[in-house]
Amino acid sequence: MKKYHQLILLIFSIISLVLFLIYRHEYNRLHYVLEVFNFFGQPCNFSDLQTTDFILRQQDWGPQPMWQETDNGYVYSAFLTGKMKIKAIALPRDSNKLPKNCYIWLEDKKKPISGKFSYSKIVDGGGSSLVPHFYYCSAEIIDNTPFAVSFTSVVKKEVNMKKILLTDVTGSRNLNINTTICVLPSNFSKKKFVEFFSFHRLLGVDSFIFYNKDIPYRLSKLMINLSNRLDVQLAFLPWNFPKIDIFITRVIIENDCLLRTHSRSNFVAILEYNEYIVPTISYSINDIVKDLKDNVYKLSLPVQKFCINNANVNKPLALQNFEVATDARFNSVHFVFNNVNNNAVDTNNLDRTKASIHKYVKCENNIKTTTDFSMNKFSTDFIRSTLVQLLIHNQL
Repeated sequence: MKKYHQLILLIFSIISLVLFLIYRHEYNRLHYVLEVFNFFGQPCNFSDLQTTDFILRQQDWGPQPMWQETDNGYVYSAFLTGKMKIKAIALPRDSNKLPKNCYIWLEDKKKPISGKFSYSKIVDGGGSSLVPHFYYCSAEIIDNTPFAVSFTSVVKKEVNMKKILLTDVTGSRNLNINTTICVLPSNFSKKKFVEFFSFHRLLGVDSFIFYNKDIPYRLSKLMINLSNRLDVQLAFLPWNFPKIDIFITRVIIENDCLLRTHSRSNFVAILEYNEYIVPTISYSINDIVKDLKDNVYKLSLPVQKFCINNANVNKPLALQNFEVATDARFNSVHFVFNNVNNNAVDTNNLDRTKASIHKYVKCENNIKTTTDFSMNKFSTDFIRSTLVQLLIHNQL
């Protein structure tokens, strides 16, 4: 009889455990549904955001940049940095054959005025034959407002000059954006895009600029229309770079991003989709940058190379892979830029006990590794974030 009592208790225990697991599963499903309803309203509203003929107004980062072919090279973007001072990002085909002339176009004039041209190298090229330059054009201060600039090697008729529209970064503005992340272009993956965005939004990043090579328009439109609900600023800038060069791409986008966000965003970081800013002991970007002094211009973060060994589609990649390669070749650093104090020149180097960049890559076989579980403290909020849940349930 005692054996039957034990059997009955065992059966009840198993049934209770099964019912508990079923309840927990259904609770999590209900929690997710309620989160989605609370976030989007009724399900039809989500569909409307994808098919609407309207796009919400976002932060104005100036005219959309575009590579334009000019005499002996290309110009990507140009910025009005003073009353009649212009700074453009260019990529000449030959550094020994640069433009000799520049012209500034004014809003109420049919003909441009001639300016004084000068230039400087942004970097030496990092071994590349392509060397990005800054082109400068300046003129006497006048009352009219410039809106475009042209660079030529020879004097041309006005109709043959290519205009590069100007982004005005002069004057003081209300710094309503705390942190902007500018994202380098790469081969598109919806999973990488959603997880990168969701994690950094979780950290408190309130502005993203995606340099867009192949992000589907449907997704970019949807994200912009969701931005009010996400309480974030989003921008997608075209990237039609005429060459394939990772080093040059990073240099140009870094400088375009810093000029574009000047006096508009307190802090700026330039990252790839597989790079995550991960605080070691804190939970937000603000905790990382709050102790910066006024004379600090750059915050240098160590890079850790995480090996991708697991790729379950139903879980964020960063919550599956914790093996860190002990590879000295990846001891490079990324920067978070402080754009508030123009006179700041110092760099503050952080160690891994405070924060680091987690870079998720394929590793060679038999590579030596250590483990780093610092990402785990974000796991609950990361997995439950609305866009990640929509992605997991194939609803995005």
